[in-house]
Amino acid sequence: MPSPVLNDKRWSIDLEKRIQEAHTVDPQVYARRYAFKPDSGKELFVIDTPPPYPSGTWHIGAVAQYSMIDVIARSQRLLGKEVFFPWGVDRNGINIEFTVEKNTKRKMKTYDRAEFIDMCRETIETFTQAMRKTAKRVGLSCDYEREYLTDSPEYRTVTQSIFIELFKKGAIIEDLRPNIYDPVEGTTIADAEVERLSRKTRLVDILWTCDDGTEIVISTTRPELICACGVVAVHPDDERYTHLVGKTIQLPMPVEGRSTSVQVMTHNSVKSDFGSGVLMVCSFGDQNDVAVFRELGLTPFQAIDLDGKLTDIAGPFAGMKVIDARNAAIDYLEEQGKLVNVVERDQEIPVSERGKNPVEIILLKEWYVRQTHAQDRIREHLEEMEFHPPRNKQFLLDWMDNISIDWPISRRRWYHTEIPIWYSEDGDKIIVPPSGTYVQPWREGPPHDSQVLDRATRELLGTFADMKSELGTLVGEEKVFDTWMDSSNSNLFVSGYLNHPEVFERAFPTALRPQGKEIVRTWLYYTLLKSNLLLDKPGFKHVWIDGLGMDPWGRKMSKSLGNGIDADSVLECGAGGRTGSWKVKGPDKTVSLRANKIGSECFRLWKACDAQVGDDFHINPE
Repeated sequence: MPSPVLNDKRWSIDLEKRIQEAHTVDPQVYARRYAFKPDSGKELFVIDTPPPYPSGTWHIGAVAQYSMIDVIARSQRLLGKEVFFPWGVDRNGINIEFTVEKNTKRKMKTYDRAEFIDMCRETIETFTQAMRKTAKRVGLSCDYEREYLTDSPEYRTVTQSIFIELFKKGAIIEDLRPNIYDPVEGTTIADAEVERLSRKTRLVDILWTCDDGTEIVISTTRPELICACGVVAVHPDDERYTHLVGKTIQLPMPVEGRSTSVQVMTHNSVKSDFGSGVLMVCSFGDQNDVAVFRELGLTPFQAIDLDGKLTDIAGPFAGMKVIDARNAAIDYLEEQGKLVNVVERDQEIPVSERGKNPVEIILLKEWYVRQTHAQDRIREHLEEMEFHPPRNKQFLLDWMDNISIDWPISRRRWYHTEIPIWYSEDGDKIIVPPSGTYVQPWREGPPHDSQVLDRATRELLGTFADMKSELGTLVGEEKVFDTWMDSSNSNLFVSGYLNHPEVFERAFPTALRPQGKEIVRTWLYYTLLKSNLLLDKPGFKHVWIDGLGMDPWGRKMSKSLGNGIDADSVLECGAGGRTGSWKVKGPDKTVSLRANKIGSECFRLWKACDAQVGDDFHINPE
């Protein structure tokens, strides 16, 4: 009678760990089980695994979602398919820059650029190794030998090549437009990177005077932006102010280099029940102001610079930070007898998702992916994809319903993929590298076989080798791509785009995109947009949108709230006889949780059995 493989009498966490270690100790044996073999003759099933961002420890909610992706991968193998379950890590972006700044207590721009990039790479590698270890501990059957990193030259090459191709097709443009800007971090951000937070602010009632002596009160929370006012507006149905329409009204604060008066006009966007019902429309006060200026053909005034300070147009308030200028403006108005009332109130203000800093709208020349024209075609592609659960497709449709501007993709940061552009000395031509080449224009010249294009028409003018003497002193682009410009290539990359065209032909559209609902508006949407513009195809056959891991109070687990539970502590609970204990911070108290034994298999079975696909799930180790 053969002896048993396992001599242990009962399951334990220590036994579980020994089995897992034995399972992965021989790379060749592991590869026979889980490596992707596209030439096997089987039907390909490629999973666009969400590449996690390694900015710290992996919290248990995210690991729970990955354990379910592993269930899908294993089941598809059992069904006879050739499964590619890639292990990738998303390492570009502002998060690791924040981490290095926090660790060194210095802002990014105080460093030499190359030095700072090296520090980011070293720091994020430590987190990457820890995350890879956790992935193996939870039992994810990924093809680790094919690991991809979004900050690697191989991945960044694909991003840069796609940019050049879309630019040549006219799907990417360069333009001077109002952009949402984080003055603290010094970079443009997209609509999808903005959230609204409630903060205390002061609503001030200010006395304005028309040329004929008529006085009116205008309410605002941004008195420092009076210098950028282009028109005063009232609602056309508001009979209180019919007599004001067409009058000239004086700005109540000193300005420099512009007219000191504006016209009173009607506009349907005015909310008659806000303040006095009279609106000062500033160049870039908010998106409504931007729309009114564009509609009326008004010349915009740039009131805030890239450092978050008021410009010369603000007269005596020029050079002040926004909050300082606001306080100084209120003091000035009070001294001049023009301050009627001040009320402190809660206001929802737009802030950057990453830094939580109040954002401004600034006129900047940036690079954009055109998207407003593509919405109908993307919706057609959605009909070819199967969503799991079907109801979660609505998250995507709701976001698409609100898209009204193009996607700004250029950023003024450093640890991202560089925009692969050089400019001729006269600024009329650009040089782009050949497809499949990774470049860093801020510190190197273009490759010999680069192409020269007309900056405005995108017409090919010749090769860099032939035209080098005509271009003058070249200026390398210093801006980089938005992180999502990289991440939205993940399905193309794992399916073999550019690197393995014969595999890509069979693997695309990618079989499955599994992800959380919180990044539908970014990762899922931008991926579908990219696949549409580049290939005019749906990005996936199946899209699985899962819920979020929630704390005992029903809040999403996150580092910012301090309510996350470290995945390793759950997986190791019971190892060596050690129990687990956790403190979870709530809105008004902290709770203590305990467990004697959990481990990987118990945790995976709990997630598979307890949570409905697509629903939020509460995490309690007890």
